[in-house]
Amino acid sequence: MQIAFDAFGTLFDLEWLRKPARDLAGERGDELYEGFYSRLQPWTWLATAAEAYRPLPELARAAFESAAAELELDVEAGALADRLTELPLFPEVERALDSLGGHRLAVLSNGTADGLEQLLANAGIRDRFEHVLAADSVGRYKPAREVYALAPSAFGVEPEAVTLVSGNPWDAAGAKLAGLRSVWVSRGKPLAPVLDVTPDEVVAELTDLTFAGAS
Repeated sequence: MQIAFDAFGTLFDLEWLRKPARDLAGERGDELYEGFYSRLQPWTWLATAAEAYRPLPELARAAFESAAAELELDVEAGALADRLTELPLFPEVERALDSLGGHRLAVLSNGTADGLEQLLANAGIRDRFEHVLAADSVGRYKPAREVYALAPSAFGVEPEAVTLVSGNPWDAAGAKLAGLRSVWVSRGKPLAPVLDVTPDEVVAELTDLTFAGAS
């Protein structure tokens, strides 16, 4: 079976950036991180809809700088975006990948190819994936169909033969709208359909993935 994993929020814990934000901005570090987080995802959608694509590291830097400006913080907040390649794996990731031996795996992310390669290498899991597929290669962000199309194209199969695994509900919905199967990793959150689209499967964490018997 062909399985594509989202990176940020699925394999890697973006929340980790909260600590360096606190180190930089002190008691306002949480506000700085939350301002960054509240901007990053909507800005990827805006950049795609407005045909004003900028690579994710640039967008993340701008989001941190914007958050700092709103808080009137005199800090070099943009430098926090350089820490994206240092994000840690969620605790269950390696065990989950161990259980998927025999399946064809890829990463399908809004990141850049170079950034994802470095992120996966730093985490010691690059060799688990047949393909590393980056939105940067098509100059658009998820949920643009062109991004999801990278997975079936790389695997050489039809879209319905690929399952996207994501911790982001809008991403799981976007994959389904593009013709892929999708699994949402809830991590304790309740299921709320996006545009009336529900994932094919919901799991609490990655170790609950089961693809036995799938083709």
